[in-house]
Amino acid sequence: MTAATPLVLTPRQVAERLGVGLPTLRRHAATWEELTGEALPRGEHLERLWPESVVLTLSEALSMVHRQEAPSVVEALRALTLPQAPPLAPLPTSAEALRALIREEVRAALREELAISTVAALPRSGDELRGLVRDELRVALDPGRLRVLAHAAVSQEPARPGGWRALLITLLGG
Repeated sequence: MTAATPLVLTPRQVAERLGVGLPTLRRHAATWEELTGEALPRGEHLERLWPESVVLTLSEALSMVHRQEAPSVVEALRALTLPQAPPLAPLPTSAEALRALIREEVRAALREELAISTVAALPRSGDELRGLVRDELRVALDPGRLRVLAHAAVSQEPARPGGWRALLITLLGG
């Protein structure tokens, strides 16, 4: 092999290196292909060939499961291969901090919902914000609107019999 060609291993070599059986390795290959959207290269007998980089990633995923850092190989591979989400903000430690967080989230949701581009147009006081939220809830929970939604959700078509009964009704012309 030349230096430019990456090392590619056969399924048997990978299974031995990782200490798993061939059926398990095939399952891991399917998981890898599903998560990354990239098919592993195939050999002349259509067996999957394993690039060294994929073997190292799978080995790290198995280690994460053994160290109980991930609940499954799928989750470990997902953590290793998919882009990471930004870290979550720390949870508020006081009631006032929680209120401030909720206020900001509601303002952001209102800005999106009302297509308001400036924060200045949003309510500044808790009373104004509560009033806006109450108005929105009144509209959303209007009994007439809820009746229409419930009516639309219920199927208007009567249930049809199934199985042998349906066959007999069809055959008898009913």
